[in-house]
Amino acid sequence: MVSDVAVLAVVAAVVGLVLYWSGRYGDRRRSTGTSLRRGPHAHVNSRGRPKRAYASRELAEAEARRLTTRGGSPVNAYRCNSCTKWHVGHGS
Repeated sequence: MVSDVAVLAVVAAVVGLVLYWSGRYGDRRRSTGTSLRRGPHAHVNSRGRPKRAYASRELAEAEARRLTTRGGSPVNAYRCNSCTKWHVGHGS
C-alpha cells in the first residue's frame, strides 16, 4: 500500500515536470525550442536537417521563387505555427 502511494507520487511529479518543461503550463518566456507541443518534424526537412527560417514573408517568397525556377517543381512559402517565422517547402 505504501509503495503504491510512493509510485503514484513519483509518477505525478514526473508528469508535472514534463508539463512544466514543455511550456504548456510553465514559464511562457521559454523559447519555442523547448516546447513539446510541436510535431516531431516541425523544423526538420526530409533529409533530417533543420529547416531554414526566414524573418519576413518577402524573403521566404523570393527563396521559393528561386527554388521553383532551379528545381522545376513548385515551392511555396508558409508561416510556421511553432516558431512564427517563414519556411519554404513543397507542401500546399
